[in-house]
Amino acid sequence: MINNPEMAPTKMDLITAAAQRELRAQAQLAGFFSDKSQFAGKGSKSVSFPKLSSFTAQDRASGAAGVEQVVSATVDKLDLNKNKQVLWVIDPADEIQSTLSWELETVKLAASAHGRQFDRDLVDAALVARALVSVSGVITRDNILEMIEYLTKNFANKAQTALFVAPNQKTAMLKISEFTQAQIFGNTVIPSGTIGQVYGIPVVEAPILNNGEYFMADKDSLAYALQKAPAYDEQKAIEFGAGAMKRTLDQLYGMKALQIDAGPAVQSGKSGLIIGYAP
Repeated sequence: MINNPEMAPTKMDLITAAAQRELRAQAQLAGFFSDKSQFAGKGSKSVSFPKLSSFTAQDRASGAAGVEQVVSATVDKLDLNKNKQVLWVIDPADEIQSTLSWELETVKLAASAHGRQFDRDLVDAALVARALVSVSGVITRDNILEMIEYLTKNFANKAQTALFVAPNQKTAMLKISEFTQAQIFGNTVIPSGTIGQVYGIPVVEAPILNNGEYFMADKDSLAYALQKAPAYDEQKAIEFGAGAMKRTLDQLYGMKALQIDAGPAVQSGKSGLIIGYAP
């Protein structure tokens, strides 16, 4: 026989698992950027990433010593400063008069809110660090080619680059033949969550983007780290009546755009691996 004290931890684990599944479903953009959560251990307030200079291959004359080169290093620091919480109470009178499973449904709603916020934070970090396209407004073929050229000159990896567009920019994309005519590229593999590709670049419709926004980015252009995965807890809230429970779902993370001022064609103060437009 299983009694309530033994069931309680199982219940909390199941609810937390359901919340994490919902959050992953709603956080649509996380998979397109670098996850550094393994470095966000207990006691850390930030995560640092070394940013190294590069070598140059040189000619060496026969019998002559080569020219020594020095690698310099700077640091990108990602602060773990986003302590997000959703806190709510369900009135027991409302719960008992409803056929809904209020506990599970509200946990899903809270997880969805966290997922949207995570995407919003990713987008905000990317747009602050983006290089600016020369022609703003509705996305065009010329905009796309300019973005590809910028990233290519800064040695972006095309295999891990994506174009993110606001829903209203999808209409403009549909007027670009290179986007609508998939046969131009043959049967390539398109990553999950994308709506197509253009010039071999996956195109992602991102509802979290505001009207008019779009940007192209390499996966290594932005990193995030979860120090505390989504966690659920509850306690009695008798001030709202017998059986009322106060519930919370929270997480702690940080994110940062990388490769600022790094690259031969980089715009000053911007990332060499992000370019786009925001009204």
